[in-house]
Amino acid sequence: MKTEMLSTRIDLDTKLAFTSVCEDLGLSPSQAIKLFAKAVINYGGIPFELKTQQPNSSTAAAIAELESDQGNTAANVDELFNDLSMGKLNDA
Repeated sequence: MKTEMLSTRIDLDTKLAFTSVCEDLGLSPSQAIKLFAKAVINYGGIPFELKTQQPNSSTAAAIAELESDQGNTAANVDELFNDLSMGKLNDA
């Protein structure tokens, strides 16, 4: 089968990280991209869930704290800023 060239631009850090993961899997980046293309065709779309950026560890910890009813809350922005200025909130 005749092959075609596909070219894309990515930043250096992404390229290096991608190449490292591919090597760990015993694949070349080219082989991994070919596998991805075949998976898209077989799946009929992107073969994984696309999500928005996940929160960093600090934000994730704050979310978990609030979900466990241990965080600080405010009824509105004015109350929040008042609590902050009065030093009522921990780790603020």
